[in-house]
Amino acid sequence: MPPIRILIVDDHAILREGLKMVLGLEPDLEVAGEASNGAEGVRLAAQLKPDVVLLDVLMLGIGGIDACRQIKSARPETQVLMLTSHQAAEAVEAAVLAGASGYLLKNGGRDDLLKGIRAVARGESLLSPSVAAQVLERLAQLSRKEREHQQDILSDREKEVLALVGRGLTNRQIAAELVLSENTVRNHLSHILDKLGLSRRSQAAAYAAQQGMLEETPDPGPER
Repeated sequence: MPPIRILIVDDHAILREGLKMVLGLEPDLEVAGEASNGAEGVRLAAQLKPDVVLLDVLMLGIGGIDACRQIKSARPETQVLMLTSHQAAEAVEAAVLAGASGYLLKNGGRDDLLKGIRAVARGESLLSPSVAAQVLERLAQLSRKEREHQQDILSDREKEVLALVGRGLTNRQIAAELVLSENTVRNHLSHILDKLGLSRRSQAAAYAAQQGMLEETPDPGPER
């Protein structure tokens, strides 16, 4: 049976070296590559096609949540295991919405790391029961909110802004694409988050991908 191929994405060189040392001792695991930032991680994930990506949550530039969304969008069969220094329920929720299979604390033990990698490689999810319950309740709330508003959650313009957020564009890039001011884009994004019951841009991006909004951008018609 071939080894589980792993891509390490973290902006701390010492942590990457430590992970490579630990993983290198396991005959069924293979470090396929490493990246020091989210953008590089997304590129290498597409190039190397690893089985599992160990992905830091907090990084400059493209953060772990957005990188996870892009990796899963390009190659759904790649499993993503998020690494973090703290287990905030909101961050876990955003990671799950972005497609992550699991969430591990950086201060956890070696055995937890190895078990986690093997678990997600088998297609299992890796969340503690308490956190999983919080995430499922949040998703249920989103589902209820969607059912309540079905056709009229967002205006056509808001849908177009949301689709561009889902594609990873910044407010400035969205403003240029739609010929709007950045302030107008920020206002649209604020309304989108409020209507969908979300709190972060990364959650909105994950929602857009989840709803299939990245394939085609609607014609917004006249500005509203």
